[in-house]
Amino acid sequence: MKRKTSFLYYLNPGNVSAAIKKYGYAYSIKNTIVIYIMIIILTVAGGFVFWLGPIEICVVAICGMAMMPRVVVNGYKNMYEQKRFSDVNIYIEQVLYSFKKTPKIITALQDAEKIIPKDSPMRDTISEAIQYILYEYSEENSLEKGLKIIERQYKCQRLKDAHALMLKTELIGGDYESSVKILLSGRTVWETETCKFQKECKNRQRMIHIALALVCTVCLFTPLMITKFAPAVNIMSSVVYKAGTVIMILVSMRTYLKADSMASVNWLRNESEMTEEEQRKLYRKVKEYDFAREKRKSLFWAAFPACLGVLFFCLQWIYPAAACVPVFFFMLKQHKIGYRLAKRRCGVEIAKAFPQWLMEISLLLQVSENVNAAVANSIREAPAILTDGLRKMQDQIMQNPESNEPYMNFMKEFGILEIQSAMGMLYSISSGRGGDAGLQIDEILTKNAALLSQSESVANDSRLAALYWQFLFPSIIGGGKLLVDMTLVTIAFMSMNLY
Repeated sequence: MKRKTSFLYYLNPGNVSAAIKKYGYAYSIKNTIVIYIMIIILTVAGGFVFWLGPIEICVVAICGMAMMPRVVVNGYKNMYEQKRFSDVNIYIEQVLYSFKKTPKIITALQDAEKIIPKDSPMRDTISEAIQYILYEYSEENSLEKGLKIIERQYKCQRLKDAHALMLKTELIGGDYESSVKILLSGRTVWETETCKFQKECKNRQRMIHIALALVCTVCLFTPLMITKFAPAVNIMSSVVYKAGTVIMILVSMRTYLKADSMASVNWLRNESEMTEEEQRKLYRKVKEYDFAREKRKSLFWAAFPACLGVLFFCLQWIYPAAACVPVFFFMLKQHKIGYRLAKRRCGVEIAKAFPQWLMEISLLLQVSENVNAAVANSIREAPAILTDGLRKMQDQIMQNPESNEPYMNFMKEFGILEIQSAMGMLYSISSGRGGDAGLQIDEILTKNAALLSQSESVANDSRLAALYWQFLFPSIIGGGKLLVDMTLVTIAFMSMNLY
């Protein structure tokens, strides 16, 4: 588990250099000290502009020195992640093209090693895998274990899919060209969607920076206008004004840092941010949801706002009594609301995971057209959120192998049309009623490429939505600051009129 650093961690220049070193870059402590000096200068200048005192300036300076070096670290992290994405992208393309030409894993790895830059850590990892495969004769499954060396360093599902295809083809045989073609198509989709997402992240980040600059500019309006048109009104010496200004500056810096961190992500990440155990619990929560028990809980919790509402009404406290009404109805229906939210989240996770499983099935079908065996063999490597449903489907197939119900009932309750369509194709292959099985497998692979693109787009949209919320923060910050300033001005004018 990644250890979370404390807020003041980067006040030590050595920690900044150490954090950057983890990404393979050298960064002098002197550079960090220069950043600290620049932050102090900017803070003093900002304190002068916003009429802050020495204490407030010190608070902002310390927080700035603790936060802003993270931006530098994020910059190096972003370069590191971009390099990893580029190396994996090149590697997948090269090994697949090479394997398509000569279906030998060691040849594909050697070809990929040649085109990876010499200074890239991936080249060293590939070399290590090649050495293991060539010289570890005493080890069983040396091919698989050699490829695992690369997979451990670069945790990417598409890389694992390419390795799985090569292993199955070299060890078992079968028609692999269609699968290679679709994996290459999926790689292109991944590259296109990721590059588009990176560009959109930069645009959102730029918008946040502009919004923060506008907020700080607008908040200068109050002291400038008062100094020019109402010099007798002095709110800048108020503790409330200074506290509000400091909070505005700190929240602005925090928003800047948060947006920067969200734009510096692992581009090789898995499709789901949930752990395997969390996926299983979510699926079982939806499938085994006990409405009767949860309804009793809702009635129990709804009794509290109901009793309070009656009490407030008897005391003739109309507004508190009225406020209890929506709380009562929410508590009364919370079991249904909870189920709908869980089912929606589960459906999203299934839609992300299904293309990955369908790719595995397609690869297995390249070796054998026995769908039942392919389903059984896919369960071990399937995404966790699908495993319970796959086991149930397998049991139903064993009980009634000629029926289409096991296929059509798979995840039926979530209403995902793409899943129903793909399962219908699998049943046609299983029953032998759909014509040429090879053409049907190609059709499944083509459909899966579209599903992969859709899944990638959905995952990226959720991350862009989080960046959009960061864009909204500056307007909230600025609005709150102006409200405080205008309130202080109004109170000051009213106090002058009283005298």
